[in-house]
Amino acid sequence: MIKENKITSLSKILLISTIVILLLGGTLIYYYSTTITKIIETTTVTETKTTTTTVFLDADGDGIPNYKEKEYGTDPNKPNYLLAYALKKLPENEALKFKNVENFNESSKGLVDLYSSLPENIRNSKGVDELLNQILSDNIINELEKNLFYDKFVLPSLPLIFNLEWSPTRVILDKIYDINVTFIAKDDDTPIAYAELHFVPVEYHYMIEKYGMRQEDYPKVFPPDKERVYVLTPIDGKFDSLEERFAITIADIVGGREYKIVALIRDLAGNERKTEIKTPYIRQFENLGKELYERGIIISAAYMPWNFKDIRMEVDKPLLGRYDASDDLVQWKHVDWATGHGINAFFIDGGFWEKYKLEGREGAIINGFMNKGIKCAIMWGWVWEKYFKRGSNDTKLASWVVDLNDNYNLEMFKNLMKSLLDNKIFLHPNYLRIEGRPVLFIYDEIALINERNAYLYLLDEFKKTINQTPFLIADTLFRIPGKPYNEYESYHYQFKDFQYKDGLTSWIGFYNPVPFYREYMENYDELLPTYLETWSSFTKEKGKYFIPSILPSFIVSGEANSLSRDIKKFEIRLGNCIKFLDKRKPILMVDTWNDWLETTSVEPSQGEQFTYLTILKSQLKQLI
Repeated sequence: MIKENKITSLSKILLISTIVILLLGGTLIYYYSTTITKIIETTTVTETKTTTTTVFLDADGDGIPNYKEKEYGTDPNKPNYLLAYALKKLPENEALKFKNVENFNESSKGLVDLYSSLPENIRNSKGVDELLNQILSDNIINELEKNLFYDKFVLPSLPLIFNLEWSPTRVILDKIYDINVTFIAKDDDTPIAYAELHFVPVEYHYMIEKYGMRQEDYPKVFPPDKERVYVLTPIDGKFDSLEERFAITIADIVGGREYKIVALIRDLAGNERKTEIKTPYIRQFENLGKELYERGIIISAAYMPWNFKDIRMEVDKPLLGRYDASDDLVQWKHVDWATGHGINAFFIDGGFWEKYKLEGREGAIINGFMNKGIKCAIMWGWVWEKYFKRGSNDTKLASWVVDLNDNYNLEMFKNLMKSLLDNKIFLHPNYLRIEGRPVLFIYDEIALINERNAYLYLLDEFKKTINQTPFLIADTLFRIPGKPYNEYESYHYQFKDFQYKDGLTSWIGFYNPVPFYREYMENYDELLPTYLETWSSFTKEKGKYFIPSILPSFIVSGEANSLSRDIKKFEIRLGNCIKFLDKRKPILMVDTWNDWLETTSVEPSQGEQFTYLTILKSQLKQLI
């Protein structure tokens, strides 16, 4: 029994051992078969160290182990080189954004480089995420998309605007109605994607603050015009290039101001550029004065280059407020209004109040007007008594005469004239010329006697200095009630030299403010036609041009005679003056544009606005 039991036990042991061996063998077989598909492990034993190297299977050779591709959800048998490239530069969760990109080239690698160059907080921002998703939505990265990312997030650069220009396309008598605006938009990285143009009327509220222009008068001076916005399309019809060209017509411009032209462009990355230019003053009115001038008709107005801040104003005030005539905008308004209603020349006071040099303020104002397109001439001789000795040895002559045979007076005349010519203002292309000669209007010229030598010097100095002789207009006709053949007038004219004068006139339409002649001035409008006819005949007898002058009123403080403002009477005066224009050389003088001190102005006012200019324009158009 005992022996059999031992044999049985041994058999059991052998059986168990066999099972264990089989199990171990199966395990080994399983181990080796698994290693074929997953891991090959080699163990090297040395007496000091054991090193273990693990090699992962990469079936497609893209550098990403198969088991990782399974984790990422990518195909282990299809190379994904861009993902492998991204894994080297980015955290795994960010690199996986590129896992489905199909192309591996400089564009796709470049995008990964750009993306990885950003700080982590920017990489994970909403804007970057949105654009990246947009780029990767088709699983292709191209050069444009790479550049777009660069231009938007890495190193944004603004597009550029070149050659923003405008040119008139519809102009009538210098009034610009339509313009064409062109420009070029360009970007180095991404295409131009949007463009718009703003046409903005410039506002001048400083006129209210500085000169006291009334708020309610502002739209009368600067006619309302709204900003216009144009969304543009490139000339070739589509936004598809790094460089686009644009053109737009802006029509029916109101004018009466400057305008800002603002171009705004945006590239595909959203970078914007804005460029602005400004037009010069664009007229409100068509230039009737130019049309008259081209027909040989000169309609002039005496202009006072003053700062009206403290000038006494008896009846009304300028629509512009108490302006300074040196203000550039004031000058533009005066040119626009004057020429728009037929006046084409200003006779401007030459500024002999403090110095006898045409410099500083007056010279700058005259040049300013000429640069704005209106003809100008110098009105000279306002203050004879400031420089000359009055009176003569002949007791029959009036005490107000200036005898140029007197050496002192003659030398003063020469000095004044030389200083006038030193300025070279007569050479300006818009200096008023008649018969090709620069015009000089001598105010109160009737006071000069024995002027032959003085005028010979004047002509010689002009010839020597500017190689031209002047066209002299002389205020030398007596005012009402003076007549050419009255006793005193006839005697006075014996001392006058008419040889070197070209045109004869009388300041402010023969009106006489001296109180002694009040009874005549009370009948001024009835007398005027007769005096116009008489003096016209006298002037033609002398072989000179007759130049009638007109005034709207004459009102000053004190005892001087006053002529009230009356638009109906002004219209009749104007008709009479036009009737007596010298047909050989039609010249009319409006006295004045802006003498607010004596209220002889026709400039638009707060009370009368454009009334006088409207009448002037209406009658002057009949000359055409």
